[in-house]
Amino acid sequence: MSRVVVVPSIKPHKPRFHILGPGSIGSLFAYYFHKHHIPFTLFRRSAPPPLPPHYERKDVATHGNTFPSYDIPSSYPPTTLKYMNLTSLHSHPADPKAIDGVNWEPLYPIIDKELFRHDPTYNELSRAPIHQLLVTTKTHQTVAAMSKIRHRLRPWSTIVLMQNGMGILEEICQSMGWAHEDERPNFIQGIITHGAQKIDDTIMHTGRGQVWLSPILGPFISTESTSTVRRRRSTPTINQLLKKDNLGVSPFPEVIKPGESTLLEPYPRPKATVPFVAPFTDAPFSSFYDAPSNPEALRLLRIRSFYETFAALQELSTDMDLRIIMPDRLLALQISKLVVNACVNPVATLLETSNGGLLDASDNAHQAVKDLLKESHYILNRSQEYQNLNEDLRQEFLTLEALTKTTEGILRVTRMNRCSTLQDYMKGSQQCEIEYMNGYLIKMAERDSLPGKKAESVAPLNRRVTERIKEKFATPRQVTE
Repeated sequence: MSRVVVVPSIKPHKPRFHILGPGSIGSLFAYYFHKHHIPFTLFRRSAPPPLPPHYERKDVATHGNTFPSYDIPSSYPPTTLKYMNLTSLHSHPADPKAIDGVNWEPLYPIIDKELFRHDPTYNELSRAPIHQLLVTTKTHQTVAAMSKIRHRLRPWSTIVLMQNGMGILEEICQSMGWAHEDERPNFIQGIITHGAQKIDDTIMHTGRGQVWLSPILGPFISTESTSTVRRRRSTPTINQLLKKDNLGVSPFPEVIKPGESTLLEPYPRPKATVPFVAPFTDAPFSSFYDAPSNPEALRLLRIRSFYETFAALQELSTDMDLRIIMPDRLLALQISKLVVNACVNPVATLLETSNGGLLDASDNAHQAVKDLLKESHYILNRSQEYQNLNEDLRQEFLTLEALTKTTEGILRVTRMNRCSTLQDYMKGSQQCEIEYMNGYLIKMAERDSLPGKKAESVAPLNRRVTERIKEKFATPRQVTE
């Protein structure tokens, strides 16, 4: 009698996502991570709060030195995040759902030794590697925020960018010194159209939308042939990474087949314990952790990180209408969302109105949005990005009719919402993302304009609203929460 051997399938490890940017979108993801039991940690810019008076100091010896310590419960400080579903009050109750004991870390660099001098725990925490990083900060704040945790990122870390505008990926790699593909972490680019607002510790889900994700593979800009780029990639090709159907939509990543032992290989462990006052290294990646010297081992770590990231995010597919798509399709969607933001955000902010206030076809605000749409479409038609897309994607996403339909659809779904630029203004911010939206369109127009045409004469409407938004943010005003 033959014996049947059952080989168990390997379930992907649920990684911990560090969320850089605990605002409306970051908190929305945090809620759904909690719902699906995916570990997460929120970064906060502020230091830990003062200890309650009844916690007494104790002296603890570490590495031959004595430091103060406190018997602090693991739940301290008590942090709560509340979620309210306002997408449809007919089918969802408005009662808030609470998440207690939210995990968080202060956003301080290890080089700030004064902060960690009397707290070995936070010092060691500041060295711990980040394997999955979800970036939801405002675009103009991203580089400064990421520079504080750069030493915690590895070549096998995976960074998910979920932000407005375009151009931030290239800016990050340039600022962080990641000149070569093998040096930089994995990147996943994302687009989100859900409406959300956050007041204090309450995240309000104001409009249902979609989330689209695509891995960034190979060099961002290259003149090499596709076959040459494919041969020298250290990350998997798109066909290895995803199942591709006729629509370019992947239901689930297939990086490593179930049963292969490579998926179970652990991430590198810390080296021998070093004193927490050890000098900070300027190397691209912290020297406190071993990096694999074997290129194949590093490749497998990068693949594993991609796999675990996509597998975890895939669990949000039903709640957030999340889809994994091909890079060319993502580019078309990025350009489409860029135009929507560039047409909606400045007009809504200048008028200080909700998105729904731009829907009245007889109103001047509606006409201003339409005029910006026409100029932005004209810029797109002459852009390098547009020329790199196939005709099917151009017709589906980037005709004037398609852009108009998308803009009006988003305005209807998020009619209760204030756009992100207006939210920044109401909170008293001195900066906004206008340079990554209208400013990016202006740069495209200048780059692709006819020879001999003066730069200041291209994109006049986008240039005008950009200047007015900057003036508005520079004007003193009454700050509201």
